[in-house]
Amino acid sequence: MQHKTITTVLFFASMQITMGQITTHDLSGTINLLTVAVPFLTIPQSPSINGVITSVPDGTSGPGIYGNPGLLALDHARFQSTIDFVPWLRNRIPDMNLYGLGGCYRLNGKHSIGMNFRFFSLGSYTAVVGNTTRHFSPSEFAGTIFYTYNIDRLTGIGIGIKYISSDLVGGQNVGSISTHPVRAIAIDLGFAKQFPGRNGQMDHFLGISLKNAGSKISYTQNSDKDFIPITLTAGYGLRVNLKEQQSISLSYEVSKLLVPTPPVYYSDSVDLNGDPVIQAGYDPNVGVFRGMIQSFYDGPGGYQEEFNEITHSVGIVYKYHFISAGLGYFRQQPTKGNHQFFTAGLSGRVKIGPADTNQCRISISYLIPVNKYPKSGNTIQFEINLSI
Repeated sequence: MQHKTITTVLFFASMQITMGQITTHDLSGTINLLTVAVPFLTIPQSPSINGVITSVPDGTSGPGIYGNPGLLALDHARFQSTIDFVPWLRNRIPDMNLYGLGGCYRLNGKHSIGMNFRFFSLGSYTAVVGNTTRHFSPSEFAGTIFYTYNIDRLTGIGIGIKYISSDLVGGQNVGSISTHPVRAIAIDLGFAKQFPGRNGQMDHFLGISLKNAGSKISYTQNSDKDFIPITLTAGYGLRVNLKEQQSISLSYEVSKLLVPTPPVYYSDSVDLNGDPVIQAGYDPNVGVFRGMIQSFYDGPGGYQEEFNEITHSVGIVYKYHFISAGLGYFRQQPTKGNHQFFTAGLSGRVKIGPADTNQCRISISYLIPVNKYPKSGNTIQFEINLSI
């Protein structure tokens, strides 16, 4: 597939928006999007049959391998592996795909190790540079090595070291600006705990994760570096265990990007360096740690705007023997992107091996957009998981 310009690719990569002039009146209700690089890290890698991604179990292994490594402490399989495929934004670019591969191995009752990989292909385009016609296929990659420690049988913490690579324009120039691939290192942290209910009829789950806490990047030499999508997520789940291997699970999850919120600038003032003067908010050009702390209070619209930056997911899963079916809903505030969609999914488990001790699970989910300009589009996600 051919794209018209390199700029189109950079748009999908940076997820930036040009903000018109606004005033201090009712800033909390004004569109003010957060800007991050490598946003492919925020795409759900594995099927989320209930819309909750990294905090509580949903019947698949993906949330533990790709999202919150602490969840693996609640699954006592000796070995797990997973293969995932997500045809992303097919209504816009037919050949844009996200591929995933991951696995984990339990060393003993306390320690588990694993790794995961994700490869994002953004299709292909043709660019004319001088008298030369060049074909290029932009892509992004992330790989993580993680470790999970069981504090006890129902509590786990995990840590992962992530390597990120993004090559969007192949070193070509955009106008007079030279570009280059980018590399980054990030850390993932996760915690998960199960609280058994009385008589085994009800279980409670708590999950917290911090993902992509890492270095800032820039595709050019002359621009300020951008934050990668550092994300804090917390969720709660309730599972009611019914008779005859049946259960119903309810879950709720909140997430927030820990990156600075763009301030509001005076339209007619600059400082001694020629930079615009901030009218409301804080300087976003800060270090990673300060930016994470600042993200909790730097919205020019005050704490109402900070609250609007929180996304919400709710979901329900019904399990009957070896089949699970789920529904979920994701909501982002209109002033922060307005991404809203439902998710519906199925997950089926088949016992394999001479003693039926091994399991193969196939999961599929479908994202149904609610609004007119969804980030997700009508997206199908596939996963095949093997556990021993």
